[in-house]
Amino acid sequence: MARVLIVDDSSAVRAYHAEILRADGFEVEVADNGYEGLEKFLTADYDVMLVDVNMPRMHGHELIREVRQAHNGKEIGIIVISTEAGPRDRLEAFKAGADLYLVKPVEPEELRRVCKMVAGAKGDGSYDTK
Repeated sequence: MARVLIVDDSSAVRAYHAEILRADGFEVEVADNGYEGLEKFLTADYDVMLVDVNMPRMHGHELIREVRQAHNGKEIGIIVISTEAGPRDRLEAFKAGADLYLVKPVEPEELRRVCKMVAGAKGDGSYDTK
């Protein structure tokens, strides 16, 4: 079973994404800011991380850079999910180390599909993309 860490300062977004993914068999944990997300990442193994960009205390790009510098940071798939939709926003996320960039709101089927894809590519490989 693939493990997902959702890092978003909106409790509604965290709950929505968690509900979708749990219903599809993912094991999900949540963090409400970048510092908490980094702490959880450093103390447990995850296959996928969903990261918001604009968060208090630690910006999403900073979190991604910190994760990528960790000893196991290259192993996790990182998907940015943000309201920021411009090309510069996407470029900055990819420069920080994101694997994918989605714009909120994300349709449930798209969220399931990309998490399965990333978990299969970077994680335990137990999911196909169908």
